[in-house]
Amino acid sequence: MENIAYYAPAKVNFSLKIGVREQNNLHKIHSLARKIKISDKISFKLTEGDYKIKAVPGPILENRFTEEDFQSISDENGIIINSTINSAKSFFNALNIHNKGIDVTIEKNIPFNAGLGGGSSDGAGMLLKLNEVFDNALDRAELIGLALKLGSDMPFFLTSGDAIVSGFGENIEKIEPKAMQRYNIVLIIPDFGIKTKDAYAEYDDFMLTNKINYYNMQYLDFKDLNYVNDFEPVIFKKYPVLKEMKESLILNGAEISLLSGSGSTVFGAFKTGEEAVSYLYKLKSFRFYKSVRLSCLTETL
Repeated sequence: MENIAYYAPAKVNFSLKIGVREQNNLHKIHSLARKIKISDKISFKLTEGDYKIKAVPGPILENRFTEEDFQSISDENGIIINSTINSAKSFFNALNIHNKGIDVTIEKNIPFNAGLGGGSSDGAGMLLKLNEVFDNALDRAELIGLALKLGSDMPFFLTSGDAIVSGFGENIEKIEPKAMQRYNIVLIIPDFGIKTKDAYAEYDDFMLTNKINYYNMQYLDFKDLNYVNDFEPVIFKKYPVLKEMKESLILNGAEISLLSGSGSTVFGAFKTGEEAVSYLYKLKSFRFYKSVRLSCLTETL
């Protein structure tokens, strides 16, 4: 069988509110998530039961991450295994197929442990593509059920465009195309990553230590949202350099600047490409630049 290919886009969170940790040890969230024009390219072929995976740097990550970095995300405990391979296994199990596997190569352009949803997007794309190959054997509800077992970000990537995501990630309220302004997005990725699990643990400790009430989760239309990320007080306290990045973006023309997800990426949303490019030209002059591993310009989809 010929190779099957798809592109898995990154996302940024224009708003992220976090609720109390529930009995299942997960937090409900309420977020405005937007896809951006940076994608991993995934190509795979079906095998007779074997699972193989290889990650290689795409143009954006080339020379920014080491060979060891890519080996670490491709091994049996890595984030790619936990998304792409496990998505395929879950799909085959759902159809009671026991003689199929995949041989997959991922050209990574989305930085990992960066709050951009790369692993979740890769895995969600695998579910969609396999479902297409197998004549849409699973309906949308069944795909969402599989996706939720693999990660709370995954259901969002089963849809196209912008959306309000709530609950444990299962509630997706799509936003009509062109209902939101498109932005030129500057991404600043520091020379460290933040694991989502660790960020939530620190968030819970912060709320308890400071005796702060959790957000009262409720439905909000995207027009009513404040552009805030509940992780910022926690993550910025531990990594002050990320706060410096955000402040520099706001002071230099970004209409919105936030930590994306649990980080470590900080993004700035500019109305015009000229403003965004002007900021990137200034980047080397900022004190925090020594901590920047990667910066790039993209757009909301």
